[in-house]
Amino acid sequence: LLLCDRIADNYLLLDIGWDRTGRVHSVVLHLRIIEEKIWIEFDGTEGGIALELLELEVPKSDIVLGFIRPKSRHLTDFSVA
Repeated sequence: LLLCDRIADNYLLLDIGWDRTGRVHSVVLHLRIIEEKIWIEFDGTEGGIALELLELEVPKSDIVLGFIRPKSRHLTDFSVA
């Protein structure tokens, strides 16, 4: 299920349904757009959405790894905020 809040620029991909073990309800991906930067709040994808964005030629300076503590973001090649 894809949830898009275009007014607040909040985007979620949810895995909802049933599997062999029972009910499935989880966030796969959570992105926000803040001040023209893509904030990756959660990434449960196999390959990583940041790599896919780079393949689409989104500059690293426009991607924030929001799931990393602010004081540690400078250790990545991506934007700190």
